[in-house]
Amino acid sequence: ISVSTDRLLGHCAWIVGDEARRRRSGVRVVCVSKPRAQADLSTSPLIAHIISSTCSRNSCETMQRNHKAPSFRLRLRLIFLTAAAVLVLRPLAPCSAFSAITGTSRSSTSRSDPASSSSASSSSSASAAPPAGRRRISLTGIEASDFRHPLDKDLTALVRAAPLSGVAERALRRSLAVVEQGVRLDLLGSSIKTSEAQLPELHEAVRECARILDLDTVPELYVQSNPQANAFTLALRDDTKGGGAEAKAPAPPIVVVTSALLDRCTDEEVMAIIGHECGHLKCEHSLYLTLGGLAAAPLRALPLVGSRVESLQQSWRLAAEYSCDRAALLVAQDVHVVAGAMLKLFAGTARATNARAFVDQTREYDELLASANPLVRRSVQMQMQQRTHPLPVKRVSELTKWFASKDYARIMRVHGEKD
Repeated sequence: ISVSTDRLLGHCAWIVGDEARRRRSGVRVVCVSKPRAQADLSTSPLIAHIISSTCSRNSCETMQRNHKAPSFRLRLRLIFLTAAAVLVLRPLAPCSAFSAITGTSRSSTSRSDPASSSSASSSSSASAAPPAGRRRISLTGIEASDFRHPLDKDLTALVRAAPLSGVAERALRRSLAVVEQGVRLDLLGSSIKTSEAQLPELHEAVRECARILDLDTVPELYVQSNPQANAFTLALRDDTKGGGAEAKAPAPPIVVVTSALLDRCTDEEVMAIIGHECGHLKCEHSLYLTLGGLAAAPLRALPLVGSRVESLQQSWRLAAEYSCDRAALLVAQDVHVVAGAMLKLFAGTARATNARAFVDQTREYDELLASANPLVRRSVQMQMQQRTHPLPVKRVSELTKWFASKDYARIMRVHGEKD
């Protein structure tokens, strides 16, 4: 109880950590540091998204003097919602983001996760992409297991086969649905929801991604004002069935992209990034990574075994990102488009446009790592265990290998269907 309370205080401290907000609300925070709160958030992406959007909105309110501050009751509701989510989702592993942040947390989440590019950018990164106006190949009947990374696939199957996994899954879906309601309300109040009438090109892009990956429901896409190029999703599909004739239809899943991401990437690259987030939805990473964390919790306290379990969970998180990079490739159907999106996100500028040179850089990295001193290689491996996302060059390297593999060719042959 004391540990959970301590973590909860850390999260709440970050919400009210802004000095201006603290003065308005009268909340007093004692013995909780901001860095510690941010460190805890690295394992709870849903909480990070709720808090980051709350803090971003608070910063805007501080700059806009004529904007009316939210009521104290609303602030208490936000803290209560975050507190409930912390208690429910503490073991949740990272799942959002195409990740412009290269390793620690989503300041998150990045573009993920996930425009106003120059003509040179359009010609170089999308040179081999399907021409604009031509629909891509639909992958009818494709399952998440068809493109999951092997480790992601094996551990997901292990969790689903565990005793009482069905009961735990239903309970967790209901808990996550409460968090999703709060996030949806926050986005509706502070972001722009795309539709046929609002940003129709982005609305069509998310519909196209859903069609290619054969998603049951088209996600809702929101554009959030943020100088950080990023994209994220709650990575959960609402499969709960309501009873009675008046049962409401499940709410569609949520995908968010930031304004900086749209300004930095081409339309092809934005679609690839949305495809990455749809990959998280297809694989339901929030659900299964959380179930895996809950199942492994008793083992973490055991000597020797605990460190190995934690290492395996971290490897699973990285493998989940590789799985969703594959989903991005299945949507783009051109490895250089996905590499170009990663290049701009990790370079932090739209001026880096040569995706092929970035692919060559990944080969140089692999060759240097293979010939490096064993101590250097071990140091690199240890650093990887501290990251929430794989190294950018490793992601492109893995994706290039998979693009040339028989697995990719089989998916396109078996599930491919041109409209």
